[in-house]
Amino acid sequence: MYTSTAIARRRCLAARADGTPCRAWALWDDPGQRCLVHAGRNHHGPLLPGPTAPRRARYTPCLCPGYAWPHRPGGGWCRWPDPPLERCPIPAGTHGWPRRT
Repeated sequence: MYTSTAIARRRCLAARADGTPCRAWALWDDPGQRCLVHAGRNHHGPLLPGPTAPRRARYTPCLCPGYAWPHRPGGGWCRWPDPPLERCPIPAGTHGWPRRT
């Protein structure tokens, strides 16, 4: 769960058409801290039939001491952008591959 500092850094800073602030999450790699629609990256044109290839996430992994491995910012023990209060007791490299689906 995001802290209030993280929410302020992740919210879209653009205004909607009626003048109210946008309530969407900003894209990780947008320099203006705008959401998908306000950054102009929303869908244009017809959708292709059939399945599409999955895309990798565009966030920069967090390297805080909350976990002993690179992780998604702001989840679990990580309080991004604030320092963690505790550290995850699981050592790095203990995940068994492949995962069962």
